Amino acid sequence: MTTISLPPAPPPDMGGSYRFVAPRTATTPKVVRDLVTTLVIAFGHEDIADQLRLCVSEVVTNAYRHTRAAHIAVDVSFGTDNVTVWVDDGPPGWLPRVPHPEPPWRDESGRGLYLVSRVADRLGVDADDEGVPRLGFSIGYEGA
Repeated sequence: MTTISLPPAPPPDMGGSYRFVAPRTATTPKVVRDLVTTLVIAFGHEDIADQLRLCVSEVVTNAYRHTRAAHIAVDVSFGTDNVTVWVDDGPPGWLPRVPHPEPPWRDESGRGLYLVSRVADRLGVDADDEGVPRLGFSIGYEGA
């Protein structure tokens, strides 16, 4: 697992970067995962659609369950060999923890980010220019 930072904007023919801002509601994880999945399929990367769907769902659900922000912002960037997703994840000055060991099997929560760490190529935390923490992951395209 590697800490990552947002890559520079990709060339326009790669799909560029997209930002979704949604209210922090129980339906937001489904809405955002459907939007991001549709986007990745529209740009011809069906090969990673299922992985991306699972990871987006878990990271946005994490933001919904563990923050009190009124909105959840999601940034999606298409690079030449991967897609990177960042989700704003809390108040300034606080960084979410990236899971390291597998959670105990009896735990009722804590598996979402562990799943992302196993499915995504990279998972990490960062803060934007205003100190707002973000949780992000990258998934490479097949054959890239």
